[in-house]
Amino acid sequence: MRKIFFAVFFLAVIPCICHGAGYALFTYGVGGEIDEPSYAIELGGIYLSNLHPTGGAFSFGLGVSIGDTDENPPSASAAPSGTNFRNLRDYNDGNEQEVFLSLGTEMVPAIYAVVGFGYSNQDEVTIGVADDEIFEVDSETKHFVPWMIGVRYVREFFTVGVGYHARRGVTASIGIAF
Repeated sequence: MRKIFFAVFFLAVIPCICHGAGYALFTYGVGGEIDEPSYAIELGGIYLSNLHPTGGAFSFGLGVSIGDTDENPPSASAAPSGTNFRNLRDYNDGNEQEVFLSLGTEMVPAIYAVVGFGYSNQDEVTIGVADDEIFEVDSETKHFVPWMIGVRYVREFFTVGVGYHARRGVTASIGIAF
């Protein structure tokens, strides 16, 4: 609970103190490597900076995403050793989860170019058939480091964006800036 409180404090209160603003985004994505719908929530801050080449602003956000990849593998018992299997098939077991970081810079007033990267994982089980019985042959967790690129339009009380995410495909975002 302390970590959540600290993250919300950092992303919502600190921008106000640093002559900035905060934002909250909801993102929907479809396509990409997982080729299934995904949903994300991102909280971040927009900071005015004299380090910006034209005196504009930078943005920084943290978010979580869930990809609807569950293939509902059949329930199966563990495989006995030394069994010869036929019809091996891999299933995604559960949804793919991601934690990501996004960074942006104001290109022209209110238009931001955004890049990001994250860490996601997906559980996968291998199901095989032997003697007309179904067995779980193997299970593992796959790990990915996806990237994203996009454009956002940010005004007070409103933000919208489009982009592309390596695992989630084409993304569309809508949210509030405060």
